[in-house]
Amino acid sequence: MTKSVLILVAVIIIGSFAIFSITRNQTPAAVSDSLVYCGSDGSLSNTKSIQSHRSYCIKSNAQTSTFTMNTPSSYSFSIVDDQGNILKDFQITHTKLLHLIVVRKDLAYFQHVHPDFDQTTGTFTLKDLTFPADGQYRIFADFAPVGAQIDAMGTPLAVTPFEDASVGNTANYVAQSIGSGEKTKTFGDLTVALATQSAPTSGAEGMLTFSLSQNGKPVTDLQTYLGALGHAVILREGNLDFIHAHPVEAATSPQSGKVNFMVDFPEAGKYKVFTQFQRGGKVITTDFVVTVTQAVNPPAPAMNHGSMQMNQ
Repeated sequence: MTKSVLILVAVIIIGSFAIFSITRNQTPAAVSDSLVYCGSDGSLSNTKSIQSHRSYCIKSNAQTSTFTMNTPSSYSFSIVDDQGNILKDFQITHTKLLHLIVVRKDLAYFQHVHPDFDQTTGTFTLKDLTFPADGQYRIFADFAPVGAQIDAMGTPLAVTPFEDASVGNTANYVAQSIGSGEKTKTFGDLTVALATQSAPTSGAEGMLTFSLSQNGKPVTDLQTYLGALGHAVILREGNLDFIHAHPVEAATSPQSGKVNFMVDFPEAGKYKVFTQFQRGGKVITTDFVVTVTQAVNPPAPAMNHGSMQMNQ
């Protein structure tokens, strides 16, 4: 073999290796394949369920990735069931296939985001998920599979599995207080007041009324956000029981400056209510703390939203 041929072969090999390296560096961290089934407790397992109950779990790259505070990271995941199937067919709920809620476990930081979806592989991807501080975070995936059960209002019942992710140096993490019970706060140029019809009690429906004003005048020009006048994600301190609620008022109803949410709190305790409204093209996120007392005749234990099952 001549010297010129040897040089050409070497160039081809080196070039091919360089292309392979670039491709690898551009690929998000792989989703672990060691656990493929969703267990009845809401955690991934390597054991297939004997009887299918259609429980769902998040299977992601969180356990093989390093997340650093204030640094955009790629987060990719699929939804798997107890038979090892990747869910690829979702019903649109509030204009999206899936709502991702990211919150630090002390409820200090909150995000409501919507990943891209590749139906061919069943993979959701957020290319720039950013965590604002060190600590342990919980990631909820809120969605409705095709064929999901329907509630009394004709809305598909959502499933909300979750997983936890460590961010940065967790040794630096010091849990913050959930906050005070202050019921009037300022968010940007809006004053928002929260009122309840009566003291919230576990196992009983109650109305949360948000009054929005600016310069002492009711705000009556809210825009629809994800198909509604507002969205409320409510999380219980400690076990992070999850509630996703929407206004009683239709998006097309005349506005009075008040938005009402009917909520059923499953247990006594302190809850943080994150509510989002849109005005002037900008989403405003509010947060309030609600204390729920124990009912005199407590209801049966609530289902853990992290391992919610759906029979189909």
